[in-house]
Amino acid sequence: MCFEVPTLLPPEGVANGNKAGDDKNDDLGIMDIDENDNKSGQNSADLEALNESLHDLLDGIQEDFFAVVDWAGKIDPMCCISMHGITERYIPDQKADAAGFVRILLDDLESRISMQFSRFVEETCHQIERNERNVRQLGVLSFIPRSEPCKNPFNDSLNNLIYNYRQFATLATRMEQYIQGQSRDLVDQAYTKFVTIMFVTLDKIAQTDLKYQDIMLLENYASFQNSLYDLANVVPTLAKFYHQASESYEQACTRHINTIIYYQFERLFQFARRIEDLMYTITPEEIPFQIGLSKADLRKVVKYSLSGVDKSISTMYKRLQKNLASEELLPSLWDKCKKEFLEKYESFVQLINKVYPTESIPSISEMRGLLASM
Repeated sequence: MCFEVPTLLPPEGVANGNKAGDDKNDDLGIMDIDENDNKSGQNSADLEALNESLHDLLDGIQEDFFAVVDWAGKIDPMCCISMHGITERYIPDQKADAAGFVRILLDDLESRISMQFSRFVEETCHQIERNERNVRQLGVLSFIPRSEPCKNPFNDSLNNLIYNYRQFATLATRMEQYIQGQSRDLVDQAYTKFVTIMFVTLDKIAQTDLKYQDIMLLENYASFQNSLYDLANVVPTLAKFYHQASESYEQACTRHINTIIYYQFERLFQFARRIEDLMYTITPEEIPFQIGLSKADLRKVVKYSLSGVDKSISTMYKRLQKNLASEELLPSLWDKCKKEFLEKYESFVQLINKVYPTESIPSISEMRGLLASM
């Protein structure tokens, strides 16, 4: 994929003290023809005749180049990245009128290479998308089943490149190695397509079972972050998706934790919500005289929800642990759960102190100590 030819020095180069082979003039000799066409008396008719001759001489060589590109792409689609970068780098050098044939050939090659790589990207995206029609999965998704038949006899690993997020990180690492300082556009576009279809497919699969939806989302987004952490620090496009996964992870965590908290302490926080709704229309002093919000009603709710609260909190932990496939996430999720519960309880205590100042309930410090010991 290298189109350089030995430099041809202009006649005045020797007069200016430049030695043959001086690195200061590394342009293609064919471009010197263009730069000095006025001095040599060359006109457009000459250039046209020259280009016609070049075309007659070189016509047919295109197929040989196309065959090389197709062959390399079949062996390993990653080769398309380096071939595209090299071709793209040489295109600006072929600006001279006399370089028309080479310029056209390079443009055609760039299109051919892009098409080859795009085909690989689209086929991989199609395999990922097919996953939503598989049987229901729990935990971290396997986007391409191991049982898929290999379509590439030259590279058996290509078929399973995006078996999971770790495999995607391996693929991305290889792609970065093939860039080698060339244009990133081809690779960044591939990242965008891969990750977008992974996230879309994940959302579709998660929606098939609302009971486990948030568990699946948080586990998969966590796995994506863990696998792509190192690459996201050096690749801006992957960093964007890393932050997107981080936000989605936090949202799924919050929803799942709130579900567990409200399941265990539903009556307590429903009581608080009714008080908050009434405070928009009546004073705090009037609330204890409303139906279902008397001091006696408060005592019943507190007794039901907070008697043996340590057991209730242990039950929350067990529910959090029950359907979680990624055990390594449990400690951080439990910390989030305890923090969220304590914040809600603090709001509850402040509300009760304002509306029922004479009633006694477990203090915030007591609850904080209990949570810290569990």
